[in-house]
Amino acid sequence: MVPTDVLASFGLRGPGDPDSNGASEPGCYFAGDPISGTFYKNQEMTVATYGDKPGIWERYDRKQVDGRAAASGVATGAGDTGVCTTLFDAGGGVIILTVSNKGEASIDSCAEGLKIAEKIAPGLPK
Repeated sequence: MVPTDVLASFGLRGPGDPDSNGASEPGCYFAGDPISGTFYKNQEMTVATYGDKPGIWERYDRKQVDGRAAASGVATGAGDTGVCTTLFDAGGGVIILTVSNKGEASIDSCAEGLKIAEKIAPGLPK
């Protein structure tokens, strides 16, 4: 899903380690510096349906990436942890990027997630 050179341009290292938020959200974790990130694909949800789920988000800002629905959000309870989730619709489902600034407050993990999404979205089906 994400070319190695794109990962490297954000300081992420491959190959990634398998990760999952359950059977409907397979993913892969990438360590890195100054950020780390986990990429998931969910075929059952969209940006809209994630945004409509009560209690999940402390903040959920709807956006556009590559002409498609997107959002940047902080999960309930995540507050100032430096972890942000960026989502965008792709291929009949949603791509979910969870980015951590690893405690480095000068790095905006939501902005980094959006940059990654903008870089990879054009290569994925709408």
